[in-house]
Amino acid sequence: MHVDTTVRLVRTLRLALSAVLAVVLGLPVVTLGQSSVAPPGPQPVALGPYVQNVGTSNAVICWATLSGEAILTPPAKNDTCFREYQVHSVMLRGLTPGTTYSYRVPGDTAAAGDCTFTTVPTGEHPFSFCVISDTQNRDNKAHRPIVERLLADKPDMLFNVGDLVSDGRSFGDWEEFFRVQGPLLRSVPCYAVLGNHERDSSLYFQFFALPGIERYYSFNRGAAHFVVLDSPGRRMPDDNQAVTKADQDRFKERGKRYWQQQMEWFKNDLAGHGDAKYIFVFLHYPIYSLMASRVASTNELRERLGTVFQDYRVTAVFSGHDHHYHREVAGGVHFVDSGAGGGSARPIDAPIRPETIRYAAVESFTRVEIGPDRAKVRVTDVAGKVVDEFSLSPRPHSTTKPE
Repeated sequence: MHVDTTVRLVRTLRLALSAVLAVVLGLPVVTLGQSSVAPPGPQPVALGPYVQNVGTSNAVICWATLSGEAILTPPAKNDTCFREYQVHSVMLRGLTPGTTYSYRVPGDTAAAGDCTFTTVPTGEHPFSFCVISDTQNRDNKAHRPIVERLLADKPDMLFNVGDLVSDGRSFGDWEEFFRVQGPLLRSVPCYAVLGNHERDSSLYFQFFALPGIERYYSFNRGAAHFVVLDSPGRRMPDDNQAVTKADQDRFKERGKRYWQQQMEWFKNDLAGHGDAKYIFVFLHYPIYSLMASRVASTNELRERLGTVFQDYRVTAVFSGHDHHYHREVAGGVHFVDSGAGGGSARPIDAPIRPETIRYAAVESFTRVEIGPDRAKVRVTDVAGKVVDEFSLSPRPHSTTKPE
């Protein structure tokens, strides 16, 4: 029987009904989904569980269960199974800062102890995060080995800078994504970034419990401020509904307004965090490109963004899309294309720009360690070879909005 990769997904947002029940191996244990009314037997966990949006006193635990399926039998062909899943999202509140919790979800058959997360300590503190991009689905020749290296690195956070899957409308792609990243995401919160391959799919928003409005958002940790942008923007629906030229024109105008609103929010957000020691920005489309076919589009994106990164003294900008690693420095800002985390590496065929510091046509991931006086950055390819290393100094404090 063939399992179709196009399904409908339903997400339920449930109140935090959790309690610390016992201490196992020195870790507080949180059991999720408890209530005063005895529920029916737990449904088997189909995807997850995984942790999201961890703060000093809160976290979100997500998982999916199979809620139904229909069997289609076409003439003279094998059966096709259409499945419906339900994504559960439970908010935990009242947690203790800087504390490691173990958690479990009824119906999860994973080995005990696999599911842990650590709340964010208060105040300035050392921590690390990793950046990957364009994980997609390619027989996991790069995706799985990179995830194994991330598991060994044990970052506190993960940023996936877009194109998490090949087709965001395909549940089969998301199933494969969680099969590969599941062991990592059980303990490391992933902050996702919209890419063009997500296709603005509702499935993306079902799976991830992100800060703010989720399309673009920001948050703080320690001395750092993090900003995630939506560079592809709104996508015209591509189902079988009829679309007129007038519809297309109206959608284009809405897209322009959406970008303007995002940029207004972005500048206000940066202005409000001028005292941050580090500011990191994440978006899918790169600001600079070393692919001949994409130089024009990155030039246009730079023109739309102007000098906002330099004006607000952003520390570094991380992007993806080009499926290789390269780093530029312009106006004191580091622009890092974090390479391919699963999609095949692409050749570098454009003239090397004066701003370019390092480049390599490899699949890789980036690790950033925030210390008391600097941030250390290391880029490692899928074979474990160090591709690039550099340091980032704390930004000059500025609490005023640029003219």
